[in-house]
Amino acid sequence: MRATLIRHWFLCALAVALVGGLIGGCYGPQTLVRVALRVTHPAVVTAVVLFLMSFSLDTSRFCDALRHPLAVLWGAIVNLGVTPLLAWPLAGWQSRSDFSLGLMIASIAPCTLATASVFTRRARGNDAISLLVTLVTNLACVVVSPLWLGVILHSDAHIDLTGVMTQLVYCVLLPTLLGQCAQRPRWGAAIALRSRGLLNVSAQWLVLLLVVIAALRGGMILRAERTNPAPASLLLLVVSCMSVHLTSLWIGWIGAKSLRASTETAIAVALSGSQKTLPIGILIATHPLVARDDAPFVTFPLLAFHAGQLLIDAMLADRWANQQNAAVVPASADPVTP
Repeated sequence: MRATLIRHWFLCALAVALVGGLIGGCYGPQTLVRVALRVTHPAVVTAVVLFLMSFSLDTSRFCDALRHPLAVLWGAIVNLGVTPLLAWPLAGWQSRSDFSLGLMIASIAPCTLATASVFTRRARGNDAISLLVTLVTNLACVVVSPLWLGVILHSDAHIDLTGVMTQLVYCVLLPTLLGQCAQRPRWGAAIALRSRGLLNVSAQWLVLLLVVIAALRGGMILRAERTNPAPASLLLLVVSCMSVHLTSLWIGWIGAKSLRASTETAIAVALSGSQKTLPIGILIATHPLVARDDAPFVTFPLLAFHAGQLLIDAMLADRWANQQNAAVVPASADPVTP
């Protein structure tokens, strides 16, 4: 049991963070919860995570990813094009209109800013590919997401996402560039190589902090509403979110393999192509064009999608990592023939 917990510590910590955050948001002292939400800035935490990931990333792998753009392009297509099409019919099956709208908003959000790269590296995948998919989808969402929203709402939806664009520059592009620039001096490269394990673990703990904050917000939403959704509606929503994520992940994997990508690249495309970011989804859901009094739980599908993808991908990442390690050990054990 102890060995299993050590091997899957991140998955166990993730479950505790989700459940504990929801319980704390629902039943914890409101003053403490509000202080925790006020002092923790997800954008700052995300920027730190991406800096750590970029600083510990081998520059040669990043350059190699730039020379092979088809995998990055396919991941972006799956994320912003295929996933909304998968969510569309499932949104029509929801028993609540706010669940239906929230599921579609979750599907049109870009790739998550931190966990895609963290999980890709944990799975022994090509984290340079996942970083590029993150950059491409978050920049493209400024144009693509409002177009999708106009189709969903059957209206000409003009959403000013200038603030989103500025935030992406500071929280995604700039930390990634700074992390790579910090490797340029010889002493910086030596620190990155020597501290790679510590940097990876630190990034994963910061991701857990982001999960706790998101769960606290979800708990506060449940506390604020007098009538909560029926258990059957919640179950249908959770199953729908997981189905969309798993199908997108499988399509990303199959498409990458059809492009003759390596297993490491296919892992990166599958994870980054199927994961969705929570902050931009909430930004869209709370926009005056979208937010309505009769849709109090419109942000709940975003939280359900986010939590589901984290649990699923944490298990998949551990499984992929074990498979990668098992494939390396026999190869290293082969005798060298003269």
